[in-house]
Amino acid sequence: MSYVALFVFLAVTMVAVFAFVSVAVWVAARSKDQQVRDRFALLKAVAEQPGENATRVLQMLREQEDRQAEKERRGFILGGLCTAAPGVALCVMLSVMKHEPGAWTVGLIPLLIGAVLFVYGLSMKPAGPSGGP
Repeated sequence: MSYVALFVFLAVTMVAVFAFVSVAVWVAARSKDQQVRDRFALLKAVAEQPGENATRVLQMLREQEDRQAEKERRGFILGGLCTAAPGVALCVMLSVMKHEPGAWTVGLIPLLIGAVLFVYGLSMKPAGPSGGP
């Protein structure tokens, strides 16, 4: 296979990947925008007609926000662990290789970033039961 054909293949692949990613981001943004509009319309309808149903709707919205906050909190914890694990592995690998004294400290960079994410996720306020209207 010639270098020109390889270059053309890689160029076409990169264009396809970036085109796919841009369409995926555009679709996600439109979906999020539609969700925000729907939520605003629901809150507007609740504000116009208060009552028992309005209280239920507001309670459902609070529970949805609590679930979203808990999902974000767990994401930070998982992200911290997934970032710290390669840091530990890098520290161990570089200390075993013993090419340069102190080379293992390079692994402290991802390890400490992961530790910060993990601690931040643990320190976020956990989602509790929503009370009252």
